[in-house]
Amino acid sequence: MKTIPLIFLSAAVSAAPAFSQIDKPAVTPAESSASSARTSFPNALEVLPFTPPASVERKRLPDIRIDSSVTVPGLSSHTVTLQRGEASTVPDPPPPTEAAAAVPARKLTPEELARLANQRQHFINLGATVDDHKISKVQWTAQESGEIYQAICGFDISLLAGIGSFVHDGESYQLLLILSPGDAKALGKPDAKKPARAPGVAEGKILITEGNPNDTKATFPVRLIQEILTSEKDRLIAYQAARLKYQQESAAWAAAHPPVPQDLTFVFRPRRGSRYLTNPQPEPKEGAR
Repeated sequence: MKTIPLIFLSAAVSAAPAFSQIDKPAVTPAESSASSARTSFPNALEVLPFTPPASVERKRLPDIRIDSSVTVPGLSSHTVTLQRGEASTVPDPPPPTEAAAAVPARKLTPEELARLANQRQHFINLGATVDDHKISKVQWTAQESGEIYQAICGFDISLLAGIGSFVHDGESYQLLLILSPGDAKALGKPDAKKPARAPGVAEGKILITEGNPNDTKATFPVRLIQEILTSEKDRLIAYQAARLKYQQESAAWAAAHPPVPQDLTFVFRPRRGSRYLTNPQPEPKEGAR
């Protein structure tokens, strides 16, 4: 066998892409149950059945004197009417109080700065595109350095759509997940003919393509999502199916009950300080309608 020169081998290694893969957490059934107990979601991932909204009773205006009125065309062939009526009989609001003196800003203590940093770490802001419900391309900003991170993940991060917060290991997190359609199949049903995995990304793993993969604080958000999706996948799939059913039923009802254009009337009644109290019908200002 011909020996490969060390210089050539070194060059081949250095030419490899500088990507780093984060392995999927190895979870046994017992550990999965324990991990699931570590994470709780608002309303226990319950989606209430769709209920058609109740009809709204039209409010009738009281019989009052109208001193001025103007009607303009609105959208969908209806009109909008603005009326100025007689003086209001509602008690006048109390006079405004004097504004309190501004408190000069003070320098935050190290404890307060640490608490603010901890709060920022508990606000997870992710942007993602999802291909075929299998591959997620995720982008986020490191809280401390402000560096942009990108990763290709072998899981469907859209399973967390609609979940704005969760509790993990006793810590509360706020999640802002902005999903964008990546592939034509991203928001539809999985395509059995499409390759199940993008090259180089195994199921459940994370491939950091931009940013420092060794910065554990910066990569914490995506690693936390990876852990939750590993242990909560079945519950989240059921939750998304319930959300989809609700949305479909809501859309079907809305299509069968399109809104009927209504003429709208708004009545404004003068109160304290209004010039209309002393002169209900003043001369219109130049340029006024």
